[in-house]
Amino acid sequence: MKNDELKEKIRKNIKEEIAVSNIRKEFDMKTNRNKRIVYVISSICAVFILGIVIFIGTNKLDNAFNIGKTEQSNKNKEEQNIKLNVNKLEDLAMTSLDADIKTIEMDTLPKKFKFMDGVIIPKGYELENSYNVYVRKNKDIAEYNILHDYLFYYRKDSTSNIKIAFSEIEKPLRDYYIEEEKNISKIGDVELIISNWKQMYIVTFEYENIFFDIETTGITEDELITLLESIIDGVRNVMFK
Repeated sequence: MKNDELKEKIRKNIKEEIAVSNIRKEFDMKTNRNKRIVYVISSICAVFILGIVIFIGTNKLDNAFNIGKTEQSNKNKEEQNIKLNVNKLEDLAMTSLDADIKTIEMDTLPKKFKFMDGVIIPKGYELENSYNVYVRKNKDIAEYNILHDYLFYYRKDSTSNIKIAFSEIEKPLRDYYIEEEKNISKIGDVELIISNWKQMYIVTFEYENIFFDIETTGITEDELITLLESIIDGVRNVMFK
């Protein structure tokens, strides 16, 4: 009997050990599974947080770049003695224009107007037309015999163009009227009237007895300044050679 009791006790112990072992295995499996779940969740959270950090950092970098670019642009303007006071226009009023035109070529320009060869036009714009504008000396006679303006028309697309007109007589002719502008801008020692209407800049100024009237659409303020500087520098170089 003692042997049978001993065997039964051994079998019972073995069963208990097996049960405990199974419980441990199941616990270990659950623990590992929970660890994997925690790892996956942690990884997702880490990626999410990293994405937010990158997004915020990128925005801050972009903002810093844009602010830096604006500050640098303003600094360059100060160094070049440029003061802009742009007039904001409410509307344009159309008027009638009594004039005649004749096409001209760049190589036929008088020497004193050769500054047009060095005008810096923004990328993408091409010279489309250039012509002289004539008016009548006697309004009662249909003869257009006074050369009033030189006009150069550049185009990039249907909504982006630049018109440069200048005259030795007076302000170049326009086919529209704008209200009197009050704010004066300066590039170096040259005073200009710069107005803005929607996407359009209108600039008038006189330099070395030449009257300029410039209209642009589709260009930035910095591109406009570069254009104006190139005209002023070109006139100065031609006049004082």
